[in-house]
Amino acid sequence: MTTMISEVYSAFKTAGVPEQEAKQAAEALSAENLATKDTVAENKHDLSAEIATSRQQLTGQTAEVRQEIAQAKQELTSQIAEVRQELTEQTAEVRQEIAQAKQELTSQIAEVRQELTEQIAEVRQELTEQIAEVRQEIAQVKQELTSQVAEVRQELTEQIAEVRQEIARVKQELSSKIGEIRQAISGEIGEIKRTMSVMQWMLGLVLLAVVLPILRDAVS
Repeated sequence: MTTMISEVYSAFKTAGVPEQEAKQAAEALSAENLATKDTVAENKHDLSAEIATSRQQLTGQTAEVRQEIAQAKQELTSQIAEVRQELTEQTAEVRQEIAQAKQELTSQIAEVRQELTEQIAEVRQELTEQIAEVRQEIAQVKQELTSQVAEVRQELTEQIAEVRQEIARVKQELSSKIGEIRQAISGEIGEIKRTMSVMQWMLGLVLLAVVLPILRDAVS
C-alpha cells in the first residue's frame, strides 16, 4: 500500500469503517486519482497543441493585418497627397478671387467716396444758404422785436405817468377827506367834552341834593 492509500485507509478506519470496506475504498480512490492524473496530462498535451496552433494562426493573421495596414497607409498617403494638391489649387483660386474682389471693392469704395464728397459739398452749400436765410430772418425778427419793445416801453411810460398822476390826485383827495374827518372828529370830541362837563355839574348837584338831607338829619 502506498503512503496516500495508507493515509486514506487510516482515515476510513478512524471514522469507524470496517477494515475490508476501508481497504476497498482506499484502493478505489487511489485508482481514481491515477486516472485523474492521466486525464490531466492528456488535457495538458491537447491544450499545448491548441495553443501552438492558435499562436501559428495569430502569427499568420498578424502578418496579414500588418500587410493590410501598410497597404491602407500607402493608400491614405496617396489620398492625402491628392487632397493637398486639390487644397493647394483651391487655395490659389480663392486667393485670386479675393484679390479680384479686393480690387473691385477698392474701386467701389473710391466711387462711393467721390459720391459722398460731392453730396457733402452740396449739403454744406445748402446748409450755408439756409443758415444765411435764418440769420437774415433772425435779424429781421430782432428789429421787429426792438421796435415793438420801444412801443411797449412808450406805452408803459405813458401809462405809468397816468397812474402816478392818478395816485397824486387820489392822494390829494384822501388828504382833503382826512382833514375833513379830523375836523369833524375834533368837533365831536369838543362836543363830547362839553357834554361830559355838563354831566359832571349835574352829577354834583344830584349828590349835593342827596347829601344835604342826610347831613341835616344827622345834625338834628
